[in-house]
Amino acid sequence: MPNRDATDPFADKRAAMREEFFARLFLLGGWLGGTDTYKRTMWAAVPDIAIVRAGYALTMRKGLPEPGADNQLVMAGHEAMLAQWFHRPLRRSDIELARRWCAEQSAVRAFPHAVWDAILQDQPGEDVYLPVDIWGFAGGQTFLPQLPCLSFEGMGGAISYLEPAMCRYFAPIIQATKARLMSLATPRDAEFGLRSAPNELANLVLLLARFVGGRGRLTSNDTAEFLYPELFRTVGTIGHEMMCAAQTFDRSLADAEYEMMDRFVTAMGQASLLCDLVDAESVGLENALRVIKAHPETDRVGIRVDSGDIAGQCVLYFEKMRQLGLSPRMIVFEDEVTPEGVRKVYDHFRQATGQEPTMLFPGAGGYWWRLVHRDTVAAAFKRSATGNHPNVKFSNSTGKESLGGYLRVYGRDDTLIVADVSESPPGEPLFVKLVEAGRIVYRERFEEQADRADRTWGRYKRVELSPKIAGYMERFRAMRQEAIAAATRELAKRS
Repeated sequence: MPNRDATDPFADKRAAMREEFFARLFLLGGWLGGTDTYKRTMWAAVPDIAIVRAGYALTMRKGLPEPGADNQLVMAGHEAMLAQWFHRPLRRSDIELARRWCAEQSAVRAFPHAVWDAILQDQPGEDVYLPVDIWGFAGGQTFLPQLPCLSFEGMGGAISYLEPAMCRYFAPIIQATKARLMSLATPRDAEFGLRSAPNELANLVLLLARFVGGRGRLTSNDTAEFLYPELFRTVGTIGHEMMCAAQTFDRSLADAEYEMMDRFVTAMGQASLLCDLVDAESVGLENALRVIKAHPETDRVGIRVDSGDIAGQCVLYFEKMRQLGLSPRMIVFEDEVTPEGVRKVYDHFRQATGQEPTMLFPGAGGYWWRLVHRDTVAAAFKRSATGNHPNVKFSNSTGKESLGGYLRVYGRDDTLIVADVSESPPGEPLFVKLVEAGRIVYRERFEEQADRADRTWGRYKRVELSPKIAGYMERFRAMRQEAIAAATRELAKRS
């Protein structure tokens, strides 16, 4: 985070809003119900196991199914995701209130007393921190699915509470990866709109992830620019609501449209003229050319196309402006643009005009929200160790078997290596400490994270298990087969 500038008249408000932003991500004021109900039923049933040291791992099981992703993902979102449980300490009074609610009012009358009694005994004050350490990839690190991206260590029953919140890493990771794909498709910055967001907080979280993955800066979110002026820049232009405001039954649609275009350019001195209100290839085209010719005092009046034959319209507007002797003007093209769609528009433009599409500017709109859900990457939070024993989750489905041990990830050449913390490092350590004893210790600037994304994209091709982890998995798989065979024989006897 940048240091506050005492001479900045906006510094105090900005600092207060940043604090409020992350505080709002803190799970409902520290209420212990910010997790799945079964967390308290499990650990109430086995209190002796609940308080033992344990390891957990967060894994993205699948890559992003988009052209160019090549099974890669980009880490992002620590600031927001960790804030859910660690932005501030829990309060003893809140914990006791949750205990009472579960005993007296909840439909499920269970509470993991052993877990919370042990935590409260170690921390006698009102402020209470979860006895949890978290390690993981630093922001911007490119990694591959099927290996842990975060590793959790501490009291098992306490770590267990984190599962729903930590699985939400899927959203910033997907967003950062999308940003990388868009940056590879175009040197222009594809704007991230506001209206598709389910709420303002989600928009800000994913904007920050987009910056980490591909340095996307343009947005229509004024709050984002105010909170992070070093990262974001707002863009504003004409909307359909203004374009149709002059319509009446006693004048032509073309005249009404022209008036709004002309008034906007006269007042603002620049515009991306929205040409599809009536028809982009006739009325809108004619009006846009008239407005551009009527304002020779500025060359910052361009075009925006967002419906119909986008590629064809980009060529049409470019050729018409060139025929009038106008200097090349920016042409913004939208309509659910994806990286693949950008390439198609660029290729069509090159073939049709013989020119490089330097004036074409993608507005990605809804692309940033497409596929942003947990199933896209199959985020999974699984127990990897209890005490000195590795644990795994078996599965009949390919790719769902978890890894056992207290896990770390290292890089060597083009390979990511998963090892146990007890082993000698088999390569460059890629995990950094994110949380220590319930306190966030990761404070890297977003620009540094974006630099890491630049350095690491395309580097890693393979995943390898260390001898110890491979040995764990070999033994567990053999034990599983033995257990299945024994159960099968027993069931056969009963049939």
